[in-house]
Amino acid sequence: MTPPPTAGPLHGTRGVVLTQAWAGNWCTALLGMMGADVIQVEFRARPDSWRGDYGAPIMSGIRDSATAQHPWNCNPLYNSVSLNKRCITLDLGTSEGIDIFRRLVVFADFVAENFSPRVLGNLGIDYAALAQIKPDVIVASLSAYGHDGPWANVPGIGGTIEPTAGQSALLGYAGGVPLNSGQMYPDPVAGLYGVLGIVAALHHRERTGRGQYIDLSMQEANLSVVGDAALEFMTNGTQRPRLANRHTTFAPHGIFATLGTERWIALACETEAQWGALCETARHPEWRSDSRFATNAARKANEDALEAVIAAWAAEADRDDLAARLVTAGVLAAPVLDSLEVAQDAHLRARNVVREVDHPEVGRRLQSALPMHFSRTPATIVRHAPLQGQHTYEVLEELLGMGAAEVDELVRLGVSGIGPPDGVDVGAI
Repeated sequence: MTPPPTAGPLHGTRGVVLTQAWAGNWCTALLGMMGADVIQVEFRARPDSWRGDYGAPIMSGIRDSATAQHPWNCNPLYNSVSLNKRCITLDLGTSEGIDIFRRLVVFADFVAENFSPRVLGNLGIDYAALAQIKPDVIVASLSAYGHDGPWANVPGIGGTIEPTAGQSALLGYAGGVPLNSGQMYPDPVAGLYGVLGIVAALHHRERTGRGQYIDLSMQEANLSVVGDAALEFMTNGTQRPRLANRHTTFAPHGIFATLGTERWIALACETEAQWGALCETARHPEWRSDSRFATNAARKANEDALEAVIAAWAAEADRDDLAARLVTAGVLAAPVLDSLEVAQDAHLRARNVVREVDHPEVGRRLQSALPMHFSRTPATIVRHAPLQGQHTYEVLEELLGMGAAEVDELVRLGVSGIGPPDGVDVGAI
């Protein structure tokens, strides 16, 4: 039997969650890493898109592992955002599946989901229904545009939320078109807001005894990220221009190519002392006496020329050596890392944000763990993402007292089980 977490500020709480993909799954994984016992409920006939299709090939780099047997357990997307959970499978399109889900909610402190707004109501398990079962339950819904308003039923993902939240209007180059980040940035932002909402609701319930419904809009969560620009527009009608990597106030502030292919450094100066330190590190004291660069206001007015001299200097330097020398001198600077370099970053490894985790099918892999530390309630346990249906027998016995024969019958009926359901065309999933 897999024990629930035994450390962290949420130890002793439990969630029964229906989250999928990135925003919802990462939200509930963070809660799991904070100590909550998170039970992920999955539907075999429509597997999580981040688990991938049943018929999909196992990715290169993983398929050569002798233990890699099932593509739906080997997808790095799912495995990266589902740490510290237990997984059961239930067909919520059946009366038996819905009945078991309702019985599990009795033991839940929170329920989380990120379906489109009408789904839970159609299944008869929306907040009003679940509050009848457990009056102090907390239900969190993470959707694209919230559960009311004119856009409530408009589907959305991170790539469509960026423009509707105003972020794309600020991303891009001066005189160029609006751009998306290319990273589905709104998903992790919404996930973090979901964590905050559920933790705040748990705190509120501890003080008042009352549960509540959290209606989280990905759009609204991400609008707050560009809140200063949104407030500027609403207050005086000013549309902030796209600045590429520049800052509205400080100069220099940008990303510059260094020696080698696709090796870049980010640097910025917020004070005159930092600007002086940069000039000294660059061995170009004449930059300080140049009237175009003598003050921050002058540097902003002559930013093209400023960036040209910095770019010429940086192009002859080694990225990491230059970043180290600038930081030592007191300048804001850092190497721009690709994803593989981030995974090996010494600082993230030292703080246990990136950790090696053993998975029964994909082996020992680097994963992004909890990006926060707790002084009084350390959260140090990191478990691999669950295999599909790995804990069905365990959870149903532990919470509902169901014996193996009863769960076997659910599997026979197709209410539970592992892998593609009987009669389902794997290639069509």
